[in-house]
Amino acid sequence: MGTGKLALILKLALLALLLAPALATAAKLYKWTDAEGNVHYSDKVPPEHSKSARSELDDRGIQVNQVDAAKTKEQIEREQELQRLRAEQQRLIEEQKAKDRVLLRTFRTEDDILMARNGKLTAVDVLIQVSRSNIRRMKFKLAEMQQNAAQSERQGRSVSDTMLKNIESTRQQLKDGYAAIIHMEQNKELIREKAALDIDRFRKLKQLSEENTAQLDEEKPFSLLDTVVVCDDKVSCNKAWEKAEDYVREHATTRLQILSDSIIMTAAPANDDDISLTVSRIIEEGFAGAKLFMDLQCKDSPRGDDLCKSPTMEEIRMGFRSYLGYQQSN
Repeated sequence: MGTGKLALILKLALLALLLAPALATAAKLYKWTDAEGNVHYSDKVPPEHSKSARSELDDRGIQVNQVDAAKTKEQIEREQELQRLRAEQQRLIEEQKAKDRVLLRTFRTEDDILMARNGKLTAVDVLIQVSRSNIRRMKFKLAEMQQNAAQSERQGRSVSDTMLKNIESTRQQLKDGYAAIIHMEQNKELIREKAALDIDRFRKLKQLSEENTAQLDEEKPFSLLDTVVVCDDKVSCNKAWEKAEDYVREHATTRLQILSDSIIMTAAPANDDDISLTVSRIIEEGFAGAKLFMDLQCKDSPRGDDLCKSPTMEEIRMGFRSYLGYQQSN
């Protein structure tokens, strides 16, 4: 083969390589459907249809590629929300698995869960008893200060500012003490609920049959929350407060020691058969109404303890809510 022919062949091969992309491009065909359902074919996609779904066809009419329609803003937002929900769902699944592992590592049987629950309840009950003892002590302290103030007035002397501040401080401590008791009783309810949920989950994880499960408490134990009345606004609270005063005067056997718009309290029990009642109006931030909490105390003695556990005292406790016109708690 001569040099001239070889050069010609090389030029033709190079030209074919250069023209190949152009020929391939020229052979590309697009197919799309407009909003009215009309099917279009063209080697170029008009700008107004650039975001529409379309197929790319080769020179034989065979689809070689599919371009999806551009997503709308709403579709993108929905997909992002779906991704967020799926991620949150997966987080909750992993969180539950972690809780399950802790539950199974911590407890071997349902009785272990009940023992742990009872231990926590006992610890809270101890704190409540300490608070009630402090309240009893503050009642005696307040009575002494009030007597001293009254004696000063009878002798024609004015009550000192320090004495007045101490009396007001003791009253505030009493209110705070009763508020703390409510919070501790609410904590006990949370402890019981948590234990019930743990036992239910433990049974499912262990696949325990009913006959192999521990017995939960069949009856709800007495709670000081049973003497809490929740009124929704100032008007209904004032009406309930008036009835609370009548209830205290009717059932308490010790003299009325404090009568204000936030606390109604009779003197601390001095005898074995004394009944001391206190009602406090507890206002919480962000709530238009209040919680009215009635507490009943007997003398700190064996006979006094027996009196506080008697059916008569139970009737006084459980009758408070209905007397004020509210349903008994479940």
